Amino acid sequence: MTDFSIAIKNGQVIVLCTDQVPETDIIDLLEFDESKMEDLYKNHASIQARWEQIAINLKNDFDRFEEEFVKKWWAHNKRFAKLYLLGQGEKNPTVDAIRDTTILMTSQDTSTEDRSTFAYFAHKASLTKGSDRDIQLSLDEFENKMYLYLRMNPSWYFETLTSVVKTMEKNYLTVHNICKRLESRSFHMKELKDLLMAKESNIGPMTLRENRNKDQLEKDIASGRLLGM
Repeated sequence: MTDFSIAIKNGQVIVLCTDQVPETDIIDLLEFDESKMEDLYKNHASIQARWEQIAINLKNDFDRFEEEFVKKWWAHNKRFAKLYLLGQGEKNPTVDAIRDTTILMTSQDTSTEDRSTFAYFAHKASLTKGSDRDIQLSLDEFENKMYLYLRMNPSWYFETLTSVVKTMEKNYLTVHNICKRLESRSFHMKELKDLLMAKESNIGPMTLRENRNKDQLEKDIASGRLLGM
């Protein structure tokens, strides 16, 4: 498993992990020619295995991040969004209303004043609708708990969460696509190898399999099998 961390620089979310790959020219990685066949065969399997493992690591990180962070983020903020709607007089808030309110509450574009309003009505509802633990909290304590993820460093706004999820998914899919190309490269390398060996054996454009079939046919004729002897 790779170590995973987040950094925000100049407003850009950067996903960091220890499983780094040196800058690679994908064209150089995937192309091959006759003069390099020996080296290509020697190194291709290890290169392909390495990239496949990176893809697995990135997918595992992505799945783990969704399971251990994203779901908790939504569960926490949806709870307070529902309390806000109850505090506004909504008797049975819909799933869509709760989700939309969660986005508004946690958006980086929401002002401090609006965020305080969300907290005020959510706290109001918590006095009668929430758990005993929430009832014991003052408005300031309640607001700190409500905006737990926004008070982290970095702040996990809705936009931050979405950006990280999309970045991690893009990284995995990019490497996964390279692995598929490497697998295709392996197949074409075998075809090229067969053609080169056929060329060296002066058997024209036919493949090695065709040549073996031709040799077997000649042996059968020589032994009289095809002549009923």
